Amino acid sequence: MLFQPAVLRCHFSTSSHRPAVVQWKFKSYCQDRMGESLGMSSPRAQSLSKRNLEWDPYLDCLDSRRTVRVVASKQGSTVTLGDFYRGREITIVHDADLQIGKLMWGDSGLYYCVITTPDDLEGKNEDSVELLVLGNSQRLPDPSRQRERLHEGPVLCGEGAGSV
Repeated sequence: MLFQPAVLRCHFSTSSHRPAVVQWKFKSYCQDRMGESLGMSSPRAQSLSKRNLEWDPYLDCLDSRRTVRVVASKQGSTVTLGDFYRGREITIVHDADLQIGKLMWGDSGLYYCVITTPDDLEGKNEDSVELLVLGNSQRLPDPSRQRERLHEGPVLCGEGAGSV
């Protein structure tokens, strides 16, 4: 929910025993996802995604057509925030989870974590999480309908959405 905290999980694996460098990046949606999340997707987006089931009109576009920025990086115990996020309550906790103190409207989008360990060429070193920030007055879709696709859809942060 708007102005509430969230923790975005980064699932990774490594065989290295050396400290990793963690970096979180933000990518904005290619087009507004709010309508679709509330059950009001545009007919154009529906027809395009039906033609190619592997293509997502909200996520699949060139980075040059959306906002891309570094949120934070962590090396050892030192966390460095990207320019856009300085002054906000944001840090990397546990091994690689992104903790945001207060969600803002502009936080909706796709978040990528990348784990770098120079001596591990085999591990799963990146993950992504979708985040959709909702306000108090907005209603979430019927949870019974959403439950089936939540693992593929965005993390909804709104009234009644539960923890992230």
